[in-house]
Amino acid sequence: MKPKKFNTVSIAGKGKTNEDYILCRDLSEEWSLAILADGMGGLSYGNEAAKIVSCGIADFIAQNLQVYEPQEILRKAFDRADALIRQKCYELRCKMGAAVCVSLIGMDSIHYAWQGNVRLYKKDNDNLQLLTTDHIAVGGNTTLLIRCINGKGFREPIPVESVSVNDGSTIFMCSDGYYQGTNNMQSQLLTDLNDDASVIQITLE
Repeated sequence: MKPKKFNTVSIAGKGKTNEDYILCRDLSEEWSLAILADGMGGLSYGNEAAKIVSCGIADFIAQNLQVYEPQEILRKAFDRADALIRQKCYELRCKMGAAVCVSLIGMDSIHYAWQGNVRLYKKDNDNLQLLTTDHIAVGGNTTLLIRCINGKGFREPIPVESVSVNDGSTIFMCSDGYYQGTNNMQSQLLTDLNDDASVIQITLE
């Protein structure tokens, strides 16, 4: 097994409540889990939405790790998180949601799924590879999130992918406030960002 080292940083944007949520957890000797969720701006309770999504996905995976194959468990975990958000929206009489990226890390591979524009990068030596695509639409000066977990189900299948990893590989998961506000995946977070900025660095040693 390759030991995994997690480093995380998360800061709020100027005058804002931090609506990003980070969750890193060892599930067994073989599997670890990393989740980064970003509460949707313009909707209610963004910080709570990010936490509900992250904890809902993590709890489902932890409870069913021996039941389903990695790709299936990720899809079912997203369905579970969507149901939890739907229930909370009903209770609070509001609209809420979050973009999210999830990495299920095994001994020699990572299975990952996402909705929205939380990104996943893999770095081997000097090669940095973006593994996700942003679910956004750009029109004029406006950027809109077109896919997220918001309690309304999923019009498109949840993208689930796998990638092999080696000793020395590094995985970065980051919110848009981070990758839009820094020059590279190993730079220090700026202190005057307008948006929340969060990053998880996972090193396989």
